[in-house]
Amino acid sequence: MIKEIIRGMDVIRALALLKVIVLCFSVLSEASSLQFPEQIHISYGSSHDSMVVMWSSRGEVKWEVHYGTSRTLIQMMADSTVATLPDTHFKAAKYIYRSELKNLTPATIYFYKIVSRSNRNPETESSVFSFKTLPEDNEHDAISRFVVYGDMGARMSDPTRAAIETFRKNTNVDAILHVGDFAYDLDSDGGQIGDIFMNEIQSFAAEIPYMTAPGNHEIPQNFEPYRIRFSTPNTSWPIPLDKMWYSFDVGLVHFISYSTEVYFANNEEHVCGQFQWLLQDLIAANKNRDKRPWIIAMGHRPMYCSNNDGDDCTDAFMRRWVKTGLEPLFNAQGVDLVIEAHEHSYERLYPMYNGEVERFNYTNPRAPVHIISGSAGSLEGIDGWSESAKHWSAFRSSEKDFQSFGILEIHNRTHLLFRQNNAKDNLVVDEMWLKQNKHEPFVENVDCFGRFAHASCVCEFVPKLNLTTFNLLHFMVN
Repeated sequence: MIKEIIRGMDVIRALALLKVIVLCFSVLSEASSLQFPEQIHISYGSSHDSMVVMWSSRGEVKWEVHYGTSRTLIQMMADSTVATLPDTHFKAAKYIYRSELKNLTPATIYFYKIVSRSNRNPETESSVFSFKTLPEDNEHDAISRFVVYGDMGARMSDPTRAAIETFRKNTNVDAILHVGDFAYDLDSDGGQIGDIFMNEIQSFAAEIPYMTAPGNHEIPQNFEPYRIRFSTPNTSWPIPLDKMWYSFDVGLVHFISYSTEVYFANNEEHVCGQFQWLLQDLIAANKNRDKRPWIIAMGHRPMYCSNNDGDDCTDAFMRRWVKTGLEPLFNAQGVDLVIEAHEHSYERLYPMYNGEVERFNYTNPRAPVHIISGSAGSLEGIDGWSESAKHWSAFRSSEKDFQSFGILEIHNRTHLLFRQNNAKDNLVVDEMWLKQNKHEPFVENVDCFGRFAHASCVCEFVPKLNLTTFNLLHFMVN
């Protein structure tokens, strides 16, 4: 019909009509790309009284976060900055936005929405979400509670996500700790899989701080999709390659997120950079244990495990990299709990160091406790077990086909509870109480300065083979 109308016009009028048609299509296209800000998620910001909001869009426009303490009175506004996913993400909403809300009131519920304005379009905005800020830094009466898991894929983790949504609606959750391996993978299918995953977690990640650590599935494209899609405290954004580790405080806990992938990716120059940062952070955390007694670390690949996949912690050749690089430091500095994933299973270890059990209980241990929670729903399914458990393995999930997630509760200065829930029925699979009356380094008189610095204070650099040789040797060993 348009063609017939144009035929009956002179050239000038026809060109004018075509311009109007093109403009209309442009406006409609832009409007459709603005109507639904997607993949909304939050994380802790650069200070105790801030929160970071992130989202994605298919068009690059001016976005703002409008927020306030009443759902019907959202008057405050924060600008945003934008980064772009690589060109290989041709199917993704490639414009990623970040906004930090600062000077928030402690222990307060805030409501927020993402709003865009354009000269050619009506105001476009998201639904209204909410979050609760942390309490005053010196108030720790309430239980701090965290959902814990790793290895969650897009379209593969419906039971786990549904169980988490049910759990968080019935109780307070301070943060979600996702310990590596996102979506399978963030860059797959032109970035579309990453988009699907981020939209799937939005129901809870838009209202509960989503704190992360990188895994091996984030290595492709030099971690760029991960470094753009997520934000971490006290770190520039997009996250630099030499700063994929950070710490943050919640209640009585000092959390440390570290990268196991510095030992496996093509950036081995960051091995000792991370180590030195960890050392200084742990020294500072130990000086502050009267205020925050618990130190909990989270990183993707575990130092020990007993399943049957023949990878990393079950393989003597590769096991030494993360274990040798970080175990002496964590033990010497008194890290209470190490949360790991990568193995698609759940396993709880006794307190141990250097392959030896320090004690067969969890009362005042003098070595870290390791927990592996990597069964949230991965592309490869759930791992099975070796024939017999190791002497240091306190509990291994008996089922081979269920998805599960962890719940970490800090009850007070001396008692910590960890539970693993079956996602199918949200029932407890395993439970552990960790009691610690004396929070301090596990090595007496550990000194990291001067001529006689303790051995744990020195970066144990493990030369890494190039990836081609590594993969060949891994295939031969297994």
